[in-house]
Amino acid sequence: MSDEEVEQATPEQKLNIASYILMSSPTGEVHDVLVDVAKLVGDGSVLSDDKIRGVLKNYNEKELQPVKTPDGRQLCVSAYGAVGDDEYLDPSTGKVFKFDHKKHEHSGDTEKKQALAENIGSYRSAIEKSMDGYLDRQFKKDKACVTVYGADDGAITICLSARNVRLSSFWGGGWRTVCKLNVSTKGTVEMKSQTNVNVHYFEDGNVQLHAAIDKTASVNVADEASTGEAVAKAIETIESEFQTSMEEMYVDMHHSTFKAMRRFLPITKEPMKWSQYAHSIVQGK
Repeated sequence: MSDEEVEQATPEQKLNIASYILMSSPTGEVHDVLVDVAKLVGDGSVLSDDKIRGVLKNYNEKELQPVKTPDGRQLCVSAYGAVGDDEYLDPSTGKVFKFDHKKHEHSGDTEKKQALAENIGSYRSAIEKSMDGYLDRQFKKDKACVTVYGADDGAITICLSARNVRLSSFWGGGWRTVCKLNVSTKGTVEMKSQTNVNVHYFEDGNVQLHAAIDKTASVNVADEASTGEAVAKAIETIESEFQTSMEEMYVDMHHSTFKAMRRFLPITKEPMKWSQYAHSIVQGK
């Protein structure tokens, strides 16, 4: 087939490919990827401003993009707090703020406000307080944030987002956990969680790690304070076990996986004679 006969991708196909690449961007690198993708697409009508904002909205919600509010607090941008295309709930205050998906920053407050049933709100606040303490103990300062959402039916959703990015040193990574439980009735309840980890190292190469795990834990819903502590403890256990399992995996890869990939004998099937005389260029030396 000649170059003239090569079938061109349709605008829809180009947009789908561009969207997939952008959604796969490593933590902290989506803007750099966008610049390159826009050059490859080369058509502003395909990757228009509205289309870019739509893709970045999906990316930011997936990544639980942290945003700093005017009062200095950190929140997660997530689908669980979405009120509109660019409006998100701050569950701590009930206020709704605007978020610029292209600039990744708070872009103003709205007059909207949401109130949570008092009996559920007290549990939400207690869980948030315990999770704040967990972040202080386990994560570097200003590298992680947690947002706890509540619903009048008792549903609680905890979004934790941690990231450490230093692109000037050719690395970056993100850690995200979403947990869900219901506190409408007291007693032992099930808490479902999903943790995602992605790491990118690209000095003299291009290596990425993508790992995810789904876990279920039992949490005792009693008074607000003890419930908050139980939730934070369960999340700490889940995340610690996941981290330990990854560390063990890397040790195992070093001792078994990579070792199995190496050739034990050269292609001649004979062991190498490690003698300086046997490999001397000049015979007799």
